[in-house]
Amino acid sequence: MNTPVLETERLILRPVTLADAGEAFANWTGDPEVARYMAYSTHKSIKDTEEWLRGVEDTQGLPTSFDWGFERKSDGRLIGSGGIYYKESSDMFEVGYNIMKECWHQGYTTEAVREMVRFALEELGQTRLGCSHVAENVNSGKVLMKVGFHRVGKRPWVSLDGTKKGECFVYLYEK
Repeated sequence: MNTPVLETERLILRPVTLADAGEAFANWTGDPEVARYMAYSTHKSIKDTEEWLRGVEDTQGLPTSFDWGFERKSDGRLIGSGGIYYKESSDMFEVGYNIMKECWHQGYTTEAVREMVRFALEELGQTRLGCSHVAENVNSGKVLMKVGFHRVGKRPWVSLDGTKKGECFVYLYEK
């Protein structure tokens, strides 16, 4: 199944493509404050963002990976991204997301995550979803609880490149 276009009151969730590299780099992947709590490190150049997007495009059409860009309807601006990804280790889809700093505390993330959860439940037939966030990122926890996740534990956390370490809280959504 290809990643479908989804819509909320204020957002269009659409597949991200290599053509989004410039906007993604300028708006969030190149921002150290956004990347602080993410598994990836701050992208140092647009080439880093292009590499990420090539990887996303390589997984398009797989039934285990769905990536969206969050496009604001009011101005067509790409303000963040997120997705759901099947993890064999937990035997369920897990949710991930990030949004540009300018859009923090405006409800966009909650709106996007709520729609991704709806897609997983209604379109993919899932009954359980997972998610985790770095313990210091309390606002991410608030988003998850607003859409129906509950905290089930904590575990050690290490970024993809091994430069960031700490604890993360683990959440579960059950239908």
